[in-house]
Amino acid sequence: MNLNDRLYTSTEVAEILGVSLRSVYRYLEDGKLDAEIKTATGRLRFTKQNILDFLHPGAGSESQTERAAVRQPEEVSAPVRRAAPKAVEPVTDEEDDVDWLSRFKASAEKFRKEQEEAQKVTESPAVESAPRKVEVAPEPEREPVENLSGLVEEVEEKVEQAPSGRSIFYYRSLSGGLKDVAQNIDKVSRRSNVDYAFTLNAGLSLYKPLKDPFSVLHVYIRSQDRDLFEKLLRLVPSDESNSQLCLIFSDEAGVFDTKVELHGLFVVSKDQLRKDIDSFGKNELTEELETA
Repeated sequence: MNLNDRLYTSTEVAEILGVSLRSVYRYLEDGKLDAEIKTATGRLRFTKQNILDFLHPGAGSESQTERAAVRQPEEVSAPVRRAAPKAVEPVTDEEDDVDWLSRFKASAEKFRKEQEEAQKVTESPAVESAPRKVEVAPEPEREPVENLSGLVEEVEEKVEQAPSGRSIFYYRSLSGGLKDVAQNIDKVSRRSNVDYAFTLNAGLSLYKPLKDPFSVLHVYIRSQDRDLFEKLLRLVPSDESNSQLCLIFSDEAGVFDTKVELHGLFVVSKDQLRKDIDSFGKNELTEELETA
């Protein structure tokens, strides 16, 4: 049993350990097994090290608890965090009446022997080891949305200057799609007691449903809160064409003093929204703003 440095599904881990899929979920729930990645669709992916840590507890240079502590964000739930079985993947097979402990021991012994054989081969000077291929989870796709009103109810960094002179930054988030990002912005703001306000398409969609969907959230935050949002939203710098989020840094009191709360989210006032539509050249939104 040779394990490659790639990501394994829950089903593949069950086959490697020689147990049922339900047992894998029980190990996750009991904290005996750790998952490296949780995808945007709720699927778990395991690394070679996750499996080795389960097969040989305490054999690594660092404990699972230490690695888990490094991966946990401070406030917003991260996709790496362990999930309950019902929230991850539907269990379709029944619990088998098998001696899973014996199968696990036999699997572990077989793995140990194969590792010893593989080590002998790699130590031979006549054999060159092939480069290892590491698979990574795909980047979440851009998710166009028509409005944000239903959320509560249901590289190289590129710096640009907005027409008003404010600094703007474009990002993609590792914490999910557009609606997840919007919800997490609100959670970070309320828990950390900092300001934010949606504007342009996202802001206007809170005043009224838009005719056309949009794929980038524009939001005002204070410049001093940049690190907080970048860390807790798990933001990665991006160019405008591939971005999900545009942060507009402003320390002008008027932007936040006049904000209003609609559908559980904060949005700039209509006067500020009108100014932003003009300054960003979003003329197609002007008519819709007049009927909001």
